Amino acid sequence: MILSSLGGILLAPTASASVSGDYEITTSISPIPDIYMSAWDPVYIEVQVKNSGFFYNSESRSIEWFVCEGSQTETDCYNDREDYGIGSIEPLAIGASLNYSFNQPFNSFGDEGPYTLVYRFIDSDTVTSNDVAMFNFNLARKLVDVSIDEQDPISQLENLAEYNGKFILNTDTDYLMSMDGIVSSCGSCGLEADLGWKLVDSFGVERANSSTTYTSLPNWGAVAFTRDLPALNFDSEGTYTMHFGILDSIGTPSGDMNSFNDLQSVEVVFDDTVDLQISSMFPLNSPTSADYYYGNDSVAVTISNLGNHSVVGPLVRFTVMDLDEQIESEEDCFPTEIVPGEVETCIFDLNELGDKKLKVFVSEALNEGVDAKPSDNILNAQAEVIVGEINPIIEQSNFYGTYNTADNITFTARTLPTAAGPLTYKWYRAGIQLIAEGQEVTVPASQLGLGDHFIQIRAYDSLNNLESATTLITVFNSTDISQGDWMNGSAVTRTHAKGVVEYDYPLAGVNYGPGVGLEALIRMSIDVVSTTEEPSAGMDWMEFDINLTKIIPDNVPRESIAMHQLLGYNQLDWDPLDSGNYYQLIDNDTLRVHINQNMDLLLVGELPSPEINLSNPELTLLPDGQMQLDWNATGDIENPYFGGWKIYRVTSPITASTYFPDPEVTDSEFIWNGLMQGALSATLEATTTSWIDERGLETGICSSYAIIPTDRTGEPDFLEAKVTLANGAPGLTCGDAIDPNSEVSGLSASIAYNNDTACFDLYNDWHRCYELTLKWTWPDNEPEGEITWNMYRIEQKPNDVDLRYIEPIATGLVNIPGEEGSFIQYGTEYDGIAPYRTYYYILTPLDSVGNEFTLVDYPSQNVERVYIEDQYWQYNEYRIPEPEPEPEPPYGVEWLGDLQDYMGIENFQIAGMIMLLTIIINFIGLPLILKKRKRMKRVIAKRAANNPANLDDEFQDFFN
Repeated sequence: MILSSLGGILLAPTASASVSGDYEITTSISPIPDIYMSAWDPVYIEVQVKNSGFFYNSESRSIEWFVCEGSQTETDCYNDREDYGIGSIEPLAIGASLNYSFNQPFNSFGDEGPYTLVYRFIDSDTVTSNDVAMFNFNLARKLVDVSIDEQDPISQLENLAEYNGKFILNTDTDYLMSMDGIVSSCGSCGLEADLGWKLVDSFGVERANSSTTYTSLPNWGAVAFTRDLPALNFDSEGTYTMHFGILDSIGTPSGDMNSFNDLQSVEVVFDDTVDLQISSMFPLNSPTSADYYYGNDSVAVTISNLGNHSVVGPLVRFTVMDLDEQIESEEDCFPTEIVPGEVETCIFDLNELGDKKLKVFVSEALNEGVDAKPSDNILNAQAEVIVGEINPIIEQSNFYGTYNTADNITFTARTLPTAAGPLTYKWYRAGIQLIAEGQEVTVPASQLGLGDHFIQIRAYDSLNNLESATTLITVFNSTDISQGDWMNGSAVTRTHAKGVVEYDYPLAGVNYGPGVGLEALIRMSIDVVSTTEEPSAGMDWMEFDINLTKIIPDNVPRESIAMHQLLGYNQLDWDPLDSGNYYQLIDNDTLRVHINQNMDLLLVGELPSPEINLSNPELTLLPDGQMQLDWNATGDIENPYFGGWKIYRVTSPITASTYFPDPEVTDSEFIWNGLMQGALSATLEATTTSWIDERGLETGICSSYAIIPTDRTGEPDFLEAKVTLANGAPGLTCGDAIDPNSEVSGLSASIAYNNDTACFDLYNDWHRCYELTLKWTWPDNEPEGEITWNMYRIEQKPNDVDLRYIEPIATGLVNIPGEEGSFIQYGTEYDGIAPYRTYYYILTPLDSVGNEFTLVDYPSQNVERVYIEDQYWQYNEYRIPEPEPEPEPPYGVEWLGDLQDYMGIENFQIAGMIMLLTIIINFIGLPLILKKRKRMKRVIAKRAANNPANLDDEFQDFFN
């Protein structure tokens, strides 16, 4: 033990006076000496240092601290230290102090008990006694500490008198206050704290106290709390010090461990002085007037509480006397409560005219005590009481005096405040019809009717004096022009009317020219028409609110919206609204429009492009050089401002390179306009996803397509275009219009007859029981790719026949080069084969695109002629009946038998009758004809004998 002690002494550093001046370690700021702190929290080290000497040292001073368990000496504590820290004090002026915080805190990590803290300068100065300071503090695992911060509970009270910044309390009055604090406790600490106050007089004698025991203070670490103090009440006037906070406590194992922060104190003054004063008396409605005015509620009296005690219900009496001091009227007032420092006002009636003496006083003997200064409890005045003018004017809810029939009109009468009250008011229309009574009345405009009206107010004072005023108003008809959920408003007309309203999207495919960056959004037609016999509704104006969210997309910037006047609902020309017609954006959802005539309107604004995702179109080659485009589009396809698609095509020989580029790579407007000029091929609706170009491309000609979205005006946006690709990049795609010319070999047919009764039972027809089998050998595929075949059947010999418009009986026959193909057709099929018919079966080749060689001649390798013979009797000869023996002819003459057979035929009978009739006619008519001929012959001979020998002789006499 001796060696150990000697070793400890050797470890302690030796102090030497090596620094000039005198720095003093004054106190420990943290931890506070003898404080109890939580063993679980770090202890922050802060010390106060002062330059107590008369020398300024320009060099900094190193200072250290160390902590040890228990109460130990400086040397023992250093040798047995738990922790250590060092810092540097900057030079201090003479007499200056500094609170210095060390960077390193001390932490016991849960160890509890008393500790010693030592502060020490590394180098001692001229006064070594103050270079070291030792302090004790305590750590507890279950810390119990209630801390009351500086505060003034008296400031929580209301309606107190105040003198020189101090609040004045009254004796025998309960004052309820609360107190704030911070408690550190634990769940098992069982803290019971007596929170309260005590009054100490100027001699240090405790005069009163009161406390409340609280067991419910927070117990989960350091927590702020607020608790009510017991009511403060004392029976003696004077000035006292009130100490408040934790007066006592118990706990397990102990109560509050730090007493230095348990209490706070404030000075309180108790005084019960009562002092009421009549401060003033004046005409209520004309405070500066020397004359008083007749009427109710015309005199005001102010009463001030100059004392320190609130006064409840004091008597205030107002007396009116003549000049001989004969009382003409008295009136009392009892203010509910006048608190110190406040002023109350009593209002009195003055219903006497002429020169009067007026007196007002407040009682001196009060429930709270006798007034300390009764001399200011009374006030006298002599004045003339006169009748004030009424001077009525009319105020109305519309400054301009114009109303709709749907409005309620509020009329208010304003009079001079000095008029002799109470006043009565009557309202008349045209000075004759009483419409309402009262200072403020509400009259439905519909009750007055349409047109101009004179409204009169008649005001009577308490002496029945009358004064009046008149104003002019106009009532218009209010027509509701609201439409659906998108428009709400009304029109002002001079007749009964109705609104005729409609709206639609702008005309498609046209440009209204609304301005740079703007688009036409909606067109409207707003009309107000008369519902009476009047030709015009006599509209003065209309105003309506448009619900923008119901008619335009939400992504339209509201600040860009404008309203114009269309010159016609189906016209494109428009003008800006003039000064009499205007619009106003009320909020993000509402646009208010005011117009003074029927008109068509055009709503314009910035229109962001619809969010549409378009894929590159896929090309599919079709027969005869045609092409099919397919694409996918997603997004805002249903947007009414999306105009659909425009498809452009450029063609070029395969050796050229004119095609639509990728707009993300080539965005030159000049290039795109050049390619698009004259290249429009189709305009399609937004929902279309496929299109066939029926314009066949000739062999060697290729094409490139661009599909471009358009707005409602039909304007394409080439920057959003998608183009057809060739081998994954924009380029040309060539069509295919060449028909394949392959031929099969060995095309032959065989026919089989099915004599099975099961076949007959299907249709009860043996002609349906035939089976045709065609066989052939497939040729090689064409160099461009595989081919397929269609099978046709016709019943006439093909001679340059085009099968294009004939339905094949079989399609998609697969061509397997060198292998045998076959086709079977049955009579039992629909439109199957039948006997006594000749069929031509034709095979036509198709390439992968669908080109088909359909021109056919016979004979050909791809055509087979088939005649179906009747084979039924070959299988059913037994069914042929034996012929009957021929009968003998009449008389054994064969031709008589034939004649007899023919006589039964109708045609033979008719021919016989005609021949018989001809013979009869010849027998009768021939002799008559011969007789006639003979007579005619004699006549002709006779005439011939009488004719001249020379024709010229006939005319000789005529010319002579």
